[in-house]
Amino acid sequence: MFRPLLRVLRRARILVFLSLIAALVILASYMFAGFIDEAAKSAKFIELGFDHIFVPSARLHIDRRQLMSRILRYQGIPFGFFPATTAYDIDHPEAYSFWLGEEHWTPPKSFLLSATALASFRTHMNVINDIVRLEHASTLVLGDQIDIAADIKQQMRTVVESLPATWDILYLGHCSNETLRPTTFHSQIYVAADPKCVFAYALSRAGAWRLKRVLDNMWPAPQKTFEGVLSDMVVPLFLEAYVVDPPLVAHVDKISDSLYSPTYYTLGNSTLDKLGLLSRKHMR
Repeated sequence: MFRPLLRVLRRARILVFLSLIAALVILASYMFAGFIDEAAKSAKFIELGFDHIFVPSARLHIDRRQLMSRILRYQGIPFGFFPATTAYDIDHPEAYSFWLGEEHWTPPKSFLLSATALASFRTHMNVINDIVRLEHASTLVLGDQIDIAADIKQQMRTVVESLPATWDILYLGHCSNETLRPTTFHSQIYVAADPKCVFAYALSRAGAWRLKRVLDNMWPAPQKTFEGVLSDMVVPLFLEAYVVDPPLVAHVDKISDSLYSPTYYTLGNSTLDKLGLLSRKHMR
């Protein structure tokens, strides 16, 4: 007679215990939801607010890769090198070996562009193909001979959060003298009217898809450089493009084994300067 009653009481205690555990888990999730969300956002902003960072670099540019590794590791920014197509690859397609995952492409037939310009065009095409294939929501593409602002992570947090949902491309660095038109959503974000240079640009997923369709139609006989194609797409607003100004990334030239000089623009707060690699004599 008592055994069934004891069984019921035991089950009731177990049920109360499990209910208490469930309540504690729910309470903890509410207490730490803000912390977890903030931690996830912080982890994303380690990569400057983008899903991935590509750094295209040619096989022989070992010194450039060493420079980029030093800069980005100093900043604690994860990135991946991307195999760049070279002028030799363009001139000798029969000797070219496609890397794993690369979209097989037809050798170019353009007589308007140099082999170097065609190689650059193909490199950016390959990067964009990978962005689309990997379904990144947003991606940053950096050149392999650049300097970045020492506080770029802090600045990019507000920049990325302020971008409209419809953005296609964002230039973190540029070499244009155009008069920039300000936006209403961030004091450092301007509308790009005639962007120049592609050593630091970010693409949204939609922007990557739009670019891929246009570039695929141009290859294997592009009539303009990759930079020229981007400019042509921005002017009629086919791409919604923005520029960060003052720039957070600057192109540099190597002037000795251990020193670099700004090519177009000197960053006010330079990572290279902090590393002792920036020539103050050649600063512009």
